[in-house]
Amino acid sequence: MPIRLKNIGQRSALGASEPPISLKPFIYGYANARVRAMRPLLLSRRQAEDLLKVHTAAAVIEYLSRTTYKNDFAGLPPNITDEMRVELAVSKNFARTTQKLVKITPKQGMETLLAFLGKYDIHNVKAILLAKKLGKSREETQMLLVPAGSMGQKELNALQNAKGADEFYEVLRSTDFGGRFLASASVRGIPKEQIKQLFQNPGSDSAKLDFFLSALDRYYYETVSYILAAGDRDAMAIIRLLRAEADAKNIMTAMRLRKNGADRKAIMEHMVGGGKMGLSALEKMASAKDVADIASLASPFFFLSSTGREEFAAAEQRYKQDGQISHFEVVFERSLARKSLHALRRSMMSIGAIVGFLFLKEEEMANIQKIVRGKELGLPTERIMEMLVLVG
Repeated sequence: MPIRLKNIGQRSALGASEPPISLKPFIYGYANARVRAMRPLLLSRRQAEDLLKVHTAAAVIEYLSRTTYKNDFAGLPPNITDEMRVELAVSKNFARTTQKLVKITPKQGMETLLAFLGKYDIHNVKAILLAKKLGKSREETQMLLVPAGSMGQKELNALQNAKGADEFYEVLRSTDFGGRFLASASVRGIPKEQIKQLFQNPGSDSAKLDFFLSALDRYYYETVSYILAAGDRDAMAIIRLLRAEADAKNIMTAMRLRKNGADRKAIMEHMVGGGKMGLSALEKMASAKDVADIASLASPFFFLSSTGREEFAAAEQRYKQDGQISHFEVVFERSLARKSLHALRRSMMSIGAIVGFLFLKEEEMANIQKIVRGKELGLPTERIMEMLVLVG
């Protein structure tokens, strides 16, 4: 069933006032207890290491079938590869988990949770456009989708089946997410016909496509930031997570664009709001001469713990050796996972514990995908291990 978030941009009465402390055990007690009971069901570090040791996707399926993923392999198309089977099952499991979180979340925290789940609508629109640009088949596109947002499988199928740009635009606009996004300030500067042209042929203009994808990201961070600003003090744990995620996205975007030769103006056009980094810090980063310069600006700003700084320093050394910026991305993912675990452990009787668990579940999904894709590409076990985000 699609998840709905109504009236974004208007501060809801649900988030406008803080519940009295004396009422919080009654409001959040059940939901928090359920989430803490779900935490041990996440794959452990040992289980992730076990998955690394197997040699085929079929063996991964066999292993996961002995965990909470066992029911997610049922009903999948018969004529697909084992790698596709894992991707679809993992996506199915994550969507099922988010539906469970929606069911147990009290109405006082519902708007915040649904705003966060909006990132999967954005992920899915991006995946469909990029898959079309790369000429991927429907089956290949399907395994990239995560039906955990407001657009359910029926709506995602309609987007994939759209015949031409006009139909794609109208299908997207008719959805809860698409209607809000296409009417938002994030795309106000992009002519409607230009958007349709991107839908018709995403590969026709890479610069315009990148700008549109950045508009999707900006919409997400602006929307969630606005809703959280109307929340109570317990929202601070989530706000810190959101700000860290926005900062990490901006740093990685600046690194990628600078490495590809983009100038300061182009980099600034792709920055998103919602992070701790203000305009001045973003301008400095966009003006940096190279990736190493961006790293030196980002490290002291983003990492407060010695663990994070040491991991980032190691990533800098690896980057100097092979020129792969993915080393930095893994460090940011690990830092966000630790913040999520902290939110889950420290948030008492609030939405913070629920969102913290959602972040950890997301990393579990990403870890399984990295293992399967790494094995498919023939990467050494040690290299795949470096990419995993294991906390707790």
